[in-house]
Amino acid sequence: MKKLACKAFALAAGALIAPCAMAASSGPKPEDRDTAALRTLWNSYQQAVARKDAAALLGMYASGDVPVIGAFAPKSYAVVTAANKQPVPRTLPTTAKESVVGEVRMPPDQTENLRIESDGEVGSISWDYKAAVGHGRLIWTTVHTNDGWKISSVLYSINVPAADKANTPG
Repeated sequence: MKKLACKAFALAAGALIAPCAMAASSGPKPEDRDTAALRTLWNSYQQAVARKDAAALLGMYASGDVPVIGAFAPKSYAVVTAANKQPVPRTLPTTAKESVVGEVRMPPDQTENLRIESDGEVGSISWDYKAAVGHGRLIWTTVHTNDGWKISSVLYSINVPAADKANTPG
């Protein structure tokens, strides 16, 4: 009887272990593939900015009407409002189509602190940027389409250099 129980246990354990072993050897996990694909989208975008390739940039968006919205940080908003001698909009809404035109006119940003997240259908890519006109954080929301991953919205903060200088002691 003990011999039969041991065989049954061995068969049950084997049945439980085999799928785990097969899954472990079946290649990268879906989330790893998604992260890699989103990193490729980000790298491709950076390369297209460097090449000043507006058509390639626009092709990375879900559509030309994707919202691209910048928001001034509080101290930067105060500096910009004072410079204009009147209140200015706190946010700068545009579309992907309009934003791409500006991207190809400016030198590429310096970037750091890249972060990528995804559940396989939607994702986000965010990073810190530094440019001659300012710095901040940029966030893309992304969606997995029939044509691969696409940018579905862009949000970014704006910190102007004059606001940084106003906050520096000395």
